[in-house]
Amino acid sequence: MEKCDVLIVGAGPAGVSAAFFSKYYNENLDVILVERLNEKKYFEYHDICGECVSKNLEKDIKPLKLEKNEIIEEIKLIEERWPNDLILTRKIKGYIIDRPKFFLKIIKKFRDMGGNVIWKPFLNYEVKNNFIKAKVGDRIIKTNYLIAADGSNSLVRRKLGIKGRITTLLQYIIDEEPEHGKIIFEYDEKWKGDYKWIFPHGDNTKIGFPLVKHKEELRNVVKKQARNIGYGGLEKYVYGNILLIGDAACQNNPLTKGGIRPGMVAGKFAAEAIAKGDTNIYDKKWKESPFGSNIFLEVFEKVKKMSNDELYYHMKPFKSGNVLGFLKALLFYRKYLKIYRAYELSGKVGW
Repeated sequence: MEKCDVLIVGAGPAGVSAAFFSKYYNENLDVILVERLNEKKYFEYHDICGECVSKNLEKDIKPLKLEKNEIIEEIKLIEERWPNDLILTRKIKGYIIDRPKFFLKIIKKFRDMGGNVIWKPFLNYEVKNNFIKAKVGDRIIKTNYLIAADGSNSLVRRKLGIKGRITTLLQYIIDEEPEHGKIIFEYDEKWKGDYKWIFPHGDNTKIGFPLVKHKEELRNVVKKQARNIGYGGLEKYVYGNILLIGDAACQNNPLTKGGIRPGMVAGKFAAEAIAKGDTNIYDKKWKESPFGSNIFLEVFEKVKKMSNDELYYHMKPFKSGNVLGFLKALLFYRKYLKIYRAYELSGKVGW
């Protein structure tokens, strides 16, 4: 039987972050990262994403940073298309990243620090007194801590008997020149609180939306993609020496469905808690952070019920794009103040 201090399952944004920071905070820890996909499938799977992140990601995950070859495009403008031809634009600072390339770079850094990577499926685990016994491919590994970053259909979460909020997102790669430097969101009652996104991706355009009872007519489709994500958080993130992070912990932002940055922050928090010898530090720190705020889910449930008329009406005061519009919203649209606060906060930490 092999042994390690920390076993991390899943090499997505949360998992690679947890792996790197586990070694960063305590170089003496014996850490194993498990990933079920081979390199080719890993690239294909992690391309199923809009891949848009705020520049603030780099502040959250220092000393990790994005290299030039991991940035596909810099994003400077966001355009929101609401019903009744209401279009709002504002400046932002973000990137379209090469998600698999960025993650594989972090995995290499982790290995250079002495971490171990096993490219085999995580099949099962059981808790034994003060340790956890896991089956990884044909290997049995005894570990002190298990960090579950094994996706929205997490085996670890299911064995703990925890249900999560899961939604399916569709994405199409379109053979059309994109609007460079800009991301576009289209809001409509048919998206049930979510939206349609139109992002640049090199010479192509990525178009995505939630799986709902609606058929979207698209031309010049190169590839169709789909994936499930977990959103809205959990009641608890720590169960003894088991820590849930990323999609396994349903930590995608409910309003934006953004998961790269929240997942990487959660991985860092979890690694820090283990380094300090108290897993509950992670649970507490996540819940107290703006990433874990309950306001996002509460407001998502409200927006989900809005008709197109109300979607238009509640954003109407911002049409002018100046201070008077914001004052008008504060004075005459008070029933939407919590929604506005959630929108503002999601703009800061939701992507």
